[in-house]
Amino acid sequence: MKLRLAHRSWVVCCALSIACLPAVFLMDSASAEINPNQEKDQRTPEQQKIDSQLLYAIYQMRGEAEAKGVPTEPIPLEKDAKGRVLVDIRVPVTRKVLTRIEKLGGTVLSSSDKYQSIIAYLPLGKVEPLARSREVKFIAPKAQAMTN
Repeated sequence: MKLRLAHRSWVVCCALSIACLPAVFLMDSASAEINPNQEKDQRTPEQQKIDSQLLYAIYQMRGEAEAKGVPTEPIPLEKDAKGRVLVDIRVPVTRKVLTRIEKLGGTVLSSSDKYQSIIAYLPLGKVEPLARSREVKFIAPKAQAMTN
């Protein structure tokens, strides 16, 4: 009789353990999710020079958005007929930088020495390589004029 009772207890204990396994896995996966600030903390030095909206679009293009815990819905960026994004590059304007933008497949629309700004269309996949340049301070989508 004692053996049967021990056997039943063991069976009940196993059943409860198995029933609790999904909850344990859910807790582990929830704790493994990336919080919004964690993505920013993991950015490389060149990614820190890129506006979040552009960076999220780059992650989406690479299929990394969901894994990094950033928005997966399309980021509204102005693009030309070739699919290049319109960006404002904050950098001292030099012939070297203008040439680099063109070599990366970009087209310079305007530049300002005074404001250290270059407005250009640039392939989204070339934003990070441009940000690696020591001279580049920041790259963001070009600000759009607003009227009321």
